[in-house]
Amino acid sequence: MGRIFLFAALLYGYGGPGFDGHRPASLDRPLRDFHFAVNSGARDVQRILIAIDNGVPRLRMLGNHFRRVGEALAPARD
Repeated sequence: MGRIFLFAALLYGYGGPGFDGHRPASLDRPLRDFHFAVNSGARDVQRILIAIDNGVPRLRMLGNHFRRVGEALAPARD
C-alpha cells in the first residue's frame, strides 16, 4: 500500500506545472488531468469540512482556518 501511495504522489508531482517541459508528450495530458483531479478533490473535501463545521459550533475555528487558507491560495490557482 505504501508503494501505491508513493507512486500516486510521484504521478501527482510529475503532473504539476513545474514539470511542463519534462513530461513526454504522450503522458502530458493524463498527468495534468490527474494533478487537476487531485486538486479539485481536495477543494471538494475542504468545502465538505466547512459545511460540517458550520453545523458543529466547536469546529467553527477549523472552518475559519480552511477559509483563510483557501483565500490565501486563491490567487495562486488563477
